[in-house]
Amino acid sequence: MNRIVSGLVFAAVILLGLVRANAQTPIQIYGAWHCYSDACSWASVPNMTTFDTNNRWMIDRNLDGTYHPSVNVVVLSFVDPVKLMNLTTDSTTTKGIPIGMTTAVINYFQSRGVRVMMSIGGFSYTKNWDKALGANPTQL
Repeated sequence: MNRIVSGLVFAAVILLGLVRANAQTPIQIYGAWHCYSDACSWASVPNMTTFDTNNRWMIDRNLDGTYHPSVNVVVLSFVDPVKLMNLTTDSTTTKGIPIGMTTAVINYFQSRGVRVMMSIGGFSYTKNWDKALGANPTQL
């Protein structure tokens, strides 16, 4: 008898937990892929005045200074997987990250409550993905 009562109590607790879980507000993601002005390479450092002019709509939906963002996540596209794996520093990257993906760009969005992600790869990096995953998948 005690087993039956214990089982019923356990089932009731689980069911109540499921009801509460269903009552929660679902996560809503409003994101934008951001390729900058150079076909997604981010190979040059943006002029932040121009950057603001071109991107203000993302952090200030109504362009009225209230700064209610249009998005809650921005994905900076794209990071070359091989350069990232090798932590390459050259004329377009620093430790594998494109030089245009600066702290200023990231802070531009984060200071207004917009999360920032970086996308590794993309269609033009298919061979580099294969190369990176074949060489050192744990590095990525």
